[in-house]
Amino acid sequence: MHAASAVALALALVGSACSSGVDGGSASAGATTPSTTSATAGTTASSATAADAEVLAAYRAFWDAYLVAADPMDPEHPALVAHATGEQLETVQKAFLARKVGGEVIRGTLDLAPRVVSVVDERATVRDCYLDNSGVYDAAGTRKDTASGVRHLITASLVWEGGAWKVSDLQKEGDGCTAA
Repeated sequence: MHAASAVALALALVGSACSSGVDGGSASAGATTPSTTSATAGTTASSATAADAEVLAAYRAFWDAYLVAADPMDPEHPALVAHATGEQLETVQKAFLARKVGGEVIRGTLDLAPRVVSVVDERATVRDCYLDNSGVYDAAGTRKDTASGVRHLITASLVWEGGAWKVSDLQKEGDGCTAA
């Protein structure tokens, strides 16, 4: 399966592939109450910036967790539960189980370029135009797909749950975007 196909499958079934080498490291959101901000909200710039930073850190932490759990393939990895929830968590776990049964792992990195669209109460939206530098490998370490070199546009929904922001949904919007 081609890397872009693996990512599309991951979005359809899971999310998408990425790495622990993603920009921003594996920072996680703080255990504070979420702020309400958006492009039109009447909040101060500093509270909007703080809320945006928390959401972006949580989004990046999701991808870090994704790659940690993908090699070796572990659908029940605690990092997944810490950074994903609901349908997105179920989708990732099902896709990872299928990969595990097939003797596959996902290795590599993502070049993320996320931006916060909105943070309102306990919901946030992030759009990302990322370059997938990950791949699907078999047990012998042979790559089973080919890198596409194309950036992919996705919209991520996050929810405030258990004192942290978690990715609850990923929607693929298209290919060939330009990172801001």
